Amino acid sequence: MIRRAETLVLGALLALAPALAQEPAPDAAAPRTVVITGQVHAPGAEIIYAPMSESSPVTLRFLAEEGAQVQPGDPLVRIDPGATLSQQESLKVQIAQARARIDKELAELAVREIDAELALVDAEAALAKAEVDAAIPADYIARIDADRHQGELERARRELALKAEELTAARTAVARRRSDGALEIAKLQTDLDYAEAVIAMAEQRAVGSGVATFYFNAWSGQRYEEGSATNSGQAIGELVRPGELGVRAYALEPDRRGLAVGQPVTLQFDAIRGQSLPGRITAIGGTPQAKAEWGSGRYFVVDIALPADYALPLRPGMSVRVAATTGPAADSAETAP
Repeated sequence: MIRRAETLVLGALLALAPALAQEPAPDAAAPRTVVITGQVHAPGAEIIYAPMSESSPVTLRFLAEEGAQVQPGDPLVRIDPGATLSQQESLKVQIAQARARIDKELAELAVREIDAELALVDAEAALAKAEVDAAIPADYIARIDADRHQGELERARRELALKAEELTAARTAVARRRSDGALEIAKLQTDLDYAEAVIAMAEQRAVGSGVATFYFNAWSGQRYEEGSATNSGQAIGELVRPGELGVRAYALEPDRRGLAVGQPVTLQFDAIRGQSLPGRITAIGGTPQAKAEWGSGRYFVVDIALPADYALPLRPGMSVRVAATTGPAADSAETAP
């Protein structure tokens, strides 16, 4: 029974073989449509980033008002620097106290140095007198006086050497304390500079003028606002300046092969249903970049130019669906560096 079933299956396969042989193989070079995702952006916009911090995520304590006109120097975003503010004030007090203490100690050492200089002068005078007394011929004075003069000369010489060593030690102490004080102040100043840098990094100010607009959080779907939490260094918005808009899309590594600079694409905007615009790829990134909010894949940055006469009410941050028809022509086109 089993052998009969195997015979029937083999016969059916032999009967279908001519039909399978006549079916054409799919054309690997046939055009196909690749759909990638992006958003409208202003090429000349100033990107607003979540300030850097020693801990992440951070909470946005201040954001410029959405759609507000911002002038150079105005704050765009700020986070709480935490204990760094109190640390900054404490370091300023420590530096002032250290300078006062060092100045006091240097003044005391300077007094000791002056005393050592005066003692050295007295020792030099005593040595000069002892040399005069010792130079008196022994024939003109008593023997005991001559021996006393020689002893005084030896004592004056030793006293002069001792006072010279004390003066050298006093000067060395002044120089060492001045060097140690400078090192102590430099250490405190370095800590203060670091604290001030952390405080400065907790805020981003506008370099130029423009209109502040903020992105949507990729995880929560909510627009960034005061009180929102995000990772340090995350792009949270941009300062839009007058100028042309464009589209920045992201293509997965497998989709990159069919894209080329100059290739026409079709743009559809999620906020404007039923309408589309033609576009053209102007640049493609040379290396893929990770986008953690989209998963573990790596994406090539694709910049797309909009037509000059479009009439759609586009705004930076709008989601865009980009459809590109790929084929042999696109594969052989020159890519951007």
